[in-house]
This record gives sequence, structure tokens and C-alpha cells, in this order.
Amino acid sequence: MPYCPNCKYEYKDKIKECPDCGVKLVDELAKETLENVKYVRFRSLPSRLYAEMLQEALRKEGIPSIIKGDDVAITLGSYSTTSPVEVTIWVPEQDLERCEKMADEMFDHI
Repeated sequence: MPYCPNCKYEYKDKIKECPDCGVKLVDELAKETLENVKYVRFRSLPSRLYAEMLQEALRKEGIPSIIKGDDVAITLGSYSTTSPVEVTIWVPEQDLERCEKMADEMFDHI
């Protein structure tokens, strides 16, 4: 199974590119990469839309991230700026302070 070298997700064989990061998947991850990255809960956001906006900004800075949340809002066709379902974004612990600054600049209104 292929893996995303950024977010470390495992995908089905027919998937060639990470839908979150947009990078080409690899056949296996380096063992030390998995062992050395400790992801921590970074921020809760009002919807997946905001989470994906922040994830894209982090990706451009070379910071991997993981979005966690129930995608029921997408299934029901309400992919908008608010959701009744909590969406969180997780980042490597060593990047947390840098991520906080970026998120504060982007989302000072929420």
C-alpha cells in the first residue's frame, strides 16, 4: 500500500497522489520518520473548509499536518464555513509554536 510522505496516511493501491497534501505517494516510509514525528492537537476549527485552508498554508511552509473530523457535513452537502461536527488539525510537536503564529494571522476572526 502506498503512503503519503507528508501526512503519513496509508492509501489504497490505486491512489497515486495524497488528496490532502497533493504529493506523490511512496511505497514505504522510512522507519525513523514514523518514530520521530509526534503529532499533537493543534487547533479546532469550525469546518473542514477552514482546516483545509490552514493545511495548505502549512504545506507551503513544509509543515505536515493531519485533519481529523467526521465528514458527515460533506456527505450531507454542507461543505461550508461552519459545521456542527468538530474538525481538528494536528501538527508535529516541534512545529507547534510556528503553526500557532500562522493560524493566528490567518484566522484572527474565529
